[in-house]
Amino acid sequence: MTAEASAPIENIEALKAQSKALKAQVEKARAETGDVENPSSPTKPLGGSKPTSMQDESSSKRGLMINIANLVGYAVNISTSYLGGVAGAFGKSNVELSYQYQTLITPSASYFGYIWGLIFLSQGFFVAAQLLPKYKDHVLVQKGVGFWYFFTCVAQSAWTVSFGFEFMATAFVAMVAILLCLMTILNRQWGVIDEHERNNESDPWLLANNAVSAFEEEKRESIAPPPSFAYWLLRFPFAVHAGWIAPATPLMLSVVMVYYKVDIQVELWTAVMGIAMLFGMSMGLLLRQDKGAPSYVFPAVVAYAFVGVAWELNSPSDAILGRFQEVEISLVKNVAGFCGGMLLVTAVSRFFAILLRDHCCPRRDSEEDEDVIYVEAEDCL
Repeated sequence: MTAEASAPIENIEALKAQSKALKAQVEKARAETGDVENPSSPTKPLGGSKPTSMQDESSSKRGLMINIANLVGYAVNISTSYLGGVAGAFGKSNVELSYQYQTLITPSASYFGYIWGLIFLSQGFFVAAQLLPKYKDHVLVQKGVGFWYFFTCVAQSAWTVSFGFEFMATAFVAMVAILLCLMTILNRQWGVIDEHERNNESDPWLLANNAVSAFEEEKRESIAPPPSFAYWLLRFPFAVHAGWIAPATPLMLSVVMVYYKVDIQVELWTAVMGIAMLFGMSMGLLLRQDKGAPSYVFPAVVAYAFVGVAWELNSPSDAILGRFQEVEISLVKNVAGFCGGMLLVTAVSRFFAILLRDHCCPRRDSEEDEDVIYVEAEDCL
């Protein structure tokens, strides 16, 4: 590393030029040394490659099975949801059952239509994208999602059928299964991202050549951070789905209580505690300091559900007015409205705080290691 590279660089244009030159030198050096296939390098494609052994061929077949399973699962899920949820082919439609089993945390009917439209649309784009050569072997699809999206679709289809036939206990079990599958996908995708980040930081070749962040562009494509195009295809659909199923789970539990005529005080405090737990979970996602944090989509969808509950309780149905006192209805309405508003305010303020920090007060990585040039400075423009 020359004296010019190690000295503080004041001019951003000069930094950009040096970063690009460094990247070219690293690529050239790797080609000369034959280190282009370093397994821990962030430049190694995270997709698939042509099978060169029986193990590779088996992995390729498994990847194809995952792609096909995702397509089949989506087709079955959307067909079942329409036939059962809209057409009422499995007994009663979701709208009819929603009015029949009104709870304190049932959002306004219009809120269901908007969010499910977004979920099915975004997952349709995911299913189509994961069939394309560019994404079919992507690590976030093969390792991050795997067969868990297929399991999600199976569980959701089971919920649609059992809910339509009013097997409420079975429907609740299916709802919990949907949530667990979606949380597994989010956890596996985050694990892939975290592993890639750690490999990037600990790559001995990059560290030895003072080029820790020389491949930020390739890394962005590999882990699909927001707001990249790959993020909306590979990660967003599951975050928004999980964000809706999370409040739908205590809602389904309340429906079970209404079905079995459980004491209304138990239903009341189940609703309040469910809102409180989801609020705490969502605030944790917004305020955490890990790499890649915060997560906005899950808390935003939870806030959307809370606002829908408060809006519905602003003019409660006759079923709710006949079972609960006005003070109890006001309690749930105010708690849901407050939590929804706080989540939205926190999400917006956190977003702008991070935006201002990154663009107006960028962290000077050179203070930690003056011999390393970071390409992230390009984002400061």
